[in-house]
Amino acid sequence: MTLVEIIVAMMILTGVVLVLGAFTARFTQASGQAQLIITANELAASRLDEVRTQPTYVALDTLAHSDTVVANLSKYLVRTDVKRVGGAAADTVDYKLVTVSVTHPQMKKTISKTTAVAAF
Repeated sequence: MTLVEIIVAMMILTGVVLVLGAFTARFTQASGQAQLIITANELAASRLDEVRTQPTYVALDTLAHSDTVVANLSKYLVRTDVKRVGGAAADTVDYKLVTVSVTHPQMKKTISKTTAVAAF
């Protein structure tokens, strides 16, 4: 083999290694984002389970707060909002919308889940 063939082969090998490195970096980032989103969804679902287990309709208002939760060695901000719809004497409807939002500094989007709870 000549020196030119060796140089061309090394350039091809270098290009392949750089492409594989870039792919690995993107794959690692996407995998990390997916894990954060999965954990955030689990935290939101857990908070909504707490909403469903409240003994009284009035007790739902006590869940309206923000917490910092540590899960999988990361800190997530879990915020619960309770909004009452209707409920006045002249209204025919009375329910509360409970929205749980979960954020993390490294997540690109906020995870939100909402449920409606009728007066009971």
